[in-house]
Amino acid sequence: MNSNINGVNYYYEWLSDYEPNRQTLVCFHGFTGTSQTFAPVFQKENDINILAIDLLGHGKTDCYVHPYRYQIECLCQDIALLTERLGIVDFSLLGYSMGARAALAFACLFPKKVQYLILESGSPGLESKAERMRRKNSDEHLAGFIMSHTLEAFVDKWENLSLFDSQKRLPTKIKETLRNERLSQSSFGLACSLWFMGTGVQPSFWQALSDIEVPILLIVGELDFKFQKIAKKIKTNKPDVSIKIVCDTGHCVHLEKPEIFSNLVHTFLFSYPNR
Repeated sequence: MNSNINGVNYYYEWLSDYEPNRQTLVCFHGFTGTSQTFAPVFQKENDINILAIDLLGHGKTDCYVHPYRYQIECLCQDIALLTERLGIVDFSLLGYSMGARAALAFACLFPKKVQYLILESGSPGLESKAERMRRKNSDEHLAGFIMSHTLEAFVDKWENLSLFDSQKRLPTKIKETLRNERLSQSSFGLACSLWFMGTGVQPSFWQALSDIEVPILLIVGELDFKFQKIAKKIKTNKPDVSIKIVCDTGHCVHLEKPEIFSNLVHTFLFSYPNR
């Protein structure tokens, strides 16, 4: 389904039947992903409304829009308007990788709308200006590669990053589905996402962590050492967060261990009866 938010068509899909008397979980995919990445994860859920959204530049959501619309603050404002239009006053929020950055930003910008926050392989951003500048240059270089090569050449390059080594062990059918999802993207949309919403240009939300009052769950793979380190640093800054490290799993936990991931999410969302 599509909804026009201030001139931008956002694609969203209910991955479960919607019932107004139960809580809603809104899902943000990662870079090169779409809302469909979560479809296999929540097939058996029947007590949560699952709403997945294609973020700007990805999937069936518009990509040819003004660059400022890609900025993470503008994206969050669009999502706030979209959920309001759907009649959802507040909800839980799940984000994977790039989507985790967007989910954390949303929780900081619209704290009264978020009930629970789940970050899979996520980061609050880079703390120093020098780190952000280095990453900005790296993101711009990758965006340039995307625009000067075929999408297939970029996907080949992307899939061979060490971050995704563990995905090579996935069943052939799942790997084919994942590759087709990446190949379905718009080169322009991916490049704009890097240029205007990449880690290098995103504000750092490290200092804002202490202001988030809702329960937070961090999910990270045992083989994803970089994001394990980030998760542990987040917990050092905010001791009340929960961390779940999933054994023998890399960056994309929800694809590599969908049943375990689903159980972790479900357990977390129902572990605070007083809320």
